[in-house]
Amino acid sequence: MATLKLKSITCLDTAETGADELYVTFNGTKRSLPNMTPGQTKAINDEFTFEGSETLSLYENDGDHWYDRDDFIAKHTITESSGDITLDFKATSGHGVPAHYTISASVNASQTPTTALLRLKSINCIKTAESFTDELYITFNGTKTYLPDMTPGQTKMLNNEYLFEVTSDLSLFENDGDHWYDRDDFIGKQTITKTPAERTLEYKATSGNGMPAHYVLSVSITPVS
Repeated sequence: MATLKLKSITCLDTAETGADELYVTFNGTKRSLPNMTPGQTKAINDEFTFEGSETLSLYENDGDHWYDRDDFIAKHTITESSGDITLDFKATSGHGVPAHYTISASVNASQTPTTALLRLKSINCIKTAESFTDELYITFNGTKTYLPDMTPGQTKMLNNEYLFEVTSDLSLFENDGDHWYDRDDFIGKQTITKTPAERTLEYKATSGNGMPAHYVLSVSITPVS
């Protein structure tokens, strides 16, 4: 995980005759920037968290009407490499021309823990796979653990913990004895990373004999080292 911090913006040229009304998009978030005219430099203090690589795009705001969409200026791909960066945004086509901006920014990458602890805290049954009680178990990182039997509407506390070093799937099954003639019913799976978090995981069977099972698991992930 990393943090992108926008520090300042400089206007070399605008898309509009007067001032540009600007915004950026990054990692699913839209943030307004100061209005700019040529020659101005203004401080900004926006931060975004992200993982992997994401695209930082700059636009001039025209209200985004169907008859007059916002003007795209340019974009840059941001990675988790730490450091100070100066990003050049220059429109090369469309109504964004001749807008030209530079943004001063920095990226600070957090150190990913080598080991993390997954803790199962509770399970809630919305629907069962069986007509009455479901006999459940989960698999995670090569380990199989039985959970309490569940009926619709029940919530039960859990206290299972797992150390892990690589991203793994937490899968939920209904136990039918796993005979050759009647395999256990797969309900769903969620991918668990080492990113610290309190998570609510939804497991809803969408095919097979696990339908219409629907469960919610409350878990936490904590860095260890």
